[in-house]
Amino acid sequence: MNYDDYEILVNKEHLLPKDYCPNDLIVTDNNENNFHQFKDPKLKPMVRKIIYPYLEKMMQDAKINNIEFIVDSGYRSYDYQKVLLEALIHEKGTEAYSLVALPGASEHQTGLAIDIAYYKDGIYFDDVKESDPAAIWLAQNSYKYGFILRYPKGKECATGFQYEPWHFRFVGLNLAQKLFNEGVTLDEYYARKDNTILKR
Repeated sequence: MNYDDYEILVNKEHLLPKDYCPNDLIVTDNNENNFHQFKDPKLKPMVRKIIYPYLEKMMQDAKINNIEFIVDSGYRSYDYQKVLLEALIHEKGTEAYSLVALPGASEHQTGLAIDIAYYKDGIYFDDVKESDPAAIWLAQNSYKYGFILRYPKGKECATGFQYEPWHFRFVGLNLAQKLFNEGVTLDEYYARKDNTILKR
């Protein structure tokens, strides 16, 4: 498996190796990696260099439309994901497993996934809601830049996660367009692809 492939499927059944780390990570900005106290404030949000121009263009075009957002969380290592999960288990119990991916099952480890925070009244907010202008604009336009809303509303059974209006994943322009047009998740796309191969 090519773990650097930006079309890669990562979920509870398709895990990344513990030691996998993209070799082209770059810092997106100087914001704290996230807003929560138990996380390391020294960490800066990073994505793979190959996707940064698409992300930058998406942010610029959003701003033209009076939508401003930042990358709240980008790349996360296997060990860092473990810290997040354990902290959320302590806070929410077993509900944490539907809110945060297991180590190795997180798209953030690929460097291709971002969680956004939006700008309003001089403040960045990471509590992104479905009705927030940034969430609406990105859900409707992110595919034009190679990104998809990774965990859409109504697709919880397919993705294994609750609806996350803040989580976007780069899959490339062609696949993003296809998934958006067909209204399917990355999980459904691969399930359909696997079934097609098995029927041959």
